[in-house]
Amino acid sequence: MDSNRIFAGVDCSAGARRLTVAALSHRLEVKYIRELSMEDAMEELSGFSAVSVAVGGPLRPNPSSAVDESPSGGARLGKTVWAREPEAEIRRRGISIRRSPTAEEAAPAAMRAIFQLARELSKRGFVEGATARESPRFLLSTRPAACAAVLLERLPFGRATLEGRIQRQLLLIREKVALPDPMDSLEEMTAHHLLSGRLSLRGILKREELDALLAAFTAWRAVCLPETVTWLGRDSNYCICLPTKELLDKYIKSDYHG
Repeated sequence: MDSNRIFAGVDCSAGARRLTVAALSHRLEVKYIRELSMEDAMEELSGFSAVSVAVGGPLRPNPSSAVDESPSGGARLGKTVWAREPEAEIRRRGISIRRSPTAEEAAPAAMRAIFQLARELSKRGFVEGATARESPRFLLSTRPAACAAVLLERLPFGRATLEGRIQRQLLLIREKVALPDPMDSLEEMTAHHLLSGRLSLRGILKREELDALLAAFTAWRAVCLPETVTWLGRDSNYCICLPTKELLDKYIKSDYHG
């Protein structure tokens, strides 16, 4: 593998006009985490000589209107789960993700932005599908909520909550991504900080940044450790990659009583 290859993750939940892009080196060092416009993101991602990009969402509308979410809706073959609809395969395991529509105009603005990004990257030579992982420009789809769940082997805390952000950051650190320990920020927290409203959590990343990093880590695994990922979906143009060798039948909630 090219040691100069970059592994990027893209999150679009901050808004249709702004993308959060995280880039990792082959050593899982964080090269940067940036909020970029659509145009700047396309230029940035296509400017690398070797790059794998995982987008935290569907690359295009769902090609099939036939959705099978029954417990027997998928069958395993090797490390790929063949399902009539890969998002349904994730949901039936207890992981909540947004459904992608069959028509682009029915998608929310943030999802349409992902469709646009995927189209533009495709025009610039990005190739999709599990077999394209050695391509200089590799594009794949993942779902950060599902990435967190399969790595934790349980449903994560909510991404918008402080505990959810800390949990995801600790998870990425456990997977050897070079990030600051979020517990350091908690140790600096005092009653005075809380009562005065002067609370700084600079060592704890934002939810969009963490989701972009989870996507980037999935891209890294898909290329560097392909035996440790699962591809969902029969259609090479509509697959979802998750960073685990095996999926659990069901993912349960984390045991937390707040």
